[in-house]
Amino acid sequence: MTELGLYARFQQLCEATSAIQEGHFQLASGFHSSRFFRCIKLFQNPTAMSFLFDTLADKLSIAMGANIDYVLGANEAGSIIAFEVAKRLHTKVAIARQKDHRYRLIDGFSFQHQERVLIVDDITTTGGTAKQLIDIVRQANAEPVGVGLIATKGIFEVDLSCPVEVLITLQGMDAINPSDCPLCQQGIPITM
Repeated sequence: MTELGLYARFQQLCEATSAIQEGHFQLASGFHSSRFFRCIKLFQNPTAMSFLFDTLADKLSIAMGANIDYVLGANEAGSIIAFEVAKRLHTKVAIARQKDHRYRLIDGFSFQHQERVLIVDDITTTGGTAKQLIDIVRQANAEPVGVGLIATKGIFEVDLSCPVEVLITLQGMDAINPSDCPLCQQGIPITM
């Protein structure tokens, strides 16, 4: 599938599921935004979503090579992506969850010395989640072989110190420092 064809299918899926929302949002990074990509809404129709999982797994397999021991994801969307990519790469999955503002592997998951771990996530603005997941892998003396993302806002240069593969660069997204946020200045409350 061409990049243009992938983007067109992605846009259709976003429209059908209302995955790109408008309002006044506070992002995990602390920035504010007038548009929010709620990736989990894409998963309402697993059959329609499978082309993204297939494409991401293919792209990661080519870029990162074989011999991936685990695919690591976090929270709801990242966990689903990790499961689907791991299934396609015929490897194991590991899940992290945020507790007290830090990501940790959930009970029952661990990495052994030198295991090769691929990190996946739905979207990045500043790379904060991916950086924490990479830290989890490194603290176990395992090897973070790369990061795979469904989307990026493409606003900030994000250095994750390992290869990164992104399927979609979202258009028309923003990330605004709260002190400069025009929506805050207009008194518009944060959208829940």
